[in-house]
Amino acid sequence: MPESTHRWIIDVIEENAVAIEVDGKNVLTMPRWLLPDGARQGDVLRVRHDRPPNGQRSALTIEVDAAATQKALADSAIQVQKGVKRPNDPGGDITL
Repeated sequence: MPESTHRWIIDVIEENAVAIEVDGKNVLTMPRWLLPDGARQGDVLRVRHDRPPNGQRSALTIEVDAAATQKALADSAIQVQKGVKRPNDPGGDITL
């Protein structure tokens, strides 16, 4: 596999570690220093993995995808609006 691209989403940032959702499937914990400067919780990252044919090295390019981050935030806002209380809803954890 010479080159592949991936979508990472920063789930949680702690002092020295981050939790990253990888391609919408797995969540990995990795060192915070791997993130680009200024990366924040909720950012979508575009990740390119390059492995030359000789297989002697593997390189990642990680960059914040501002357009994908804005789209993800907008999609999230829509989901929140769908959850807004209806006038006849008595409250509680379950809506029937």
